[in-house]
Amino acid sequence: MNLEGLFAQYGYLMLLVGSLGEGMPIMLFGGFAAHRGWLVLVPTVIVVGALGNALAQSIWFFSARFSGARILEKRPDWAAAVERFSRLLKRWESPVIIGARFIPGVSSAALITIALSKVSTKRFLVLNMIGALTWATSLGILGYILGQALEVVLGDIKSYEKPVAVALLFAAAIWIAWHHFAHTWRRKRTPSSPK
Repeated sequence: MNLEGLFAQYGYLMLLVGSLGEGMPIMLFGGFAAHRGWLVLVPTVIVVGALGNALAQSIWFFSARFSGARILEKRPDWAAAVERFSRLLKRWESPVIIGARFIPGVSSAALITIALSKVSTKRFLVLNMIGALTWATSLGILGYILGQALEVVLGDIKSYEKPVAVALLFAAAIWIAWHHFAHTWRRKRTPSSPK
């Protein structure tokens, strides 16, 4: 099966699953794949990416709201981050809810802060969907522009599309793995403070 057939069959599923995690690289890849004609940017890539991102943010929000403050008991680093985000949330509630997803590594702490705050569920869901659509649109378009830029630099990109696609997918996998495992690795290497 060639790349076009592979992405026609599984591309949107990959995009949905990838956008459930740290989906920034996978959304960039979705835009690149749309530029190559393997996927459709508007509306499908954007809608699928936005749904995955909104769902992931909602899962974090509702899990933290259900758990309450006890979610912070075993994670002092989260407690410190929540304290910092609480001040930001009081001052800029809507921008924090919409924009935290754009900053790798802070989204989880921001969502826990939002869940533990007095922000209503309805307000969160509306702002979450606005944020997810903004996130998916901007990254999808950026990935599309990346495809155009590569075409300008490399000329006929068709002969390069397979290595570029594999490199982008590999970079996305490394990004996701690094984001999820680096924090755990750093915690294991940091010696516990004496009690």
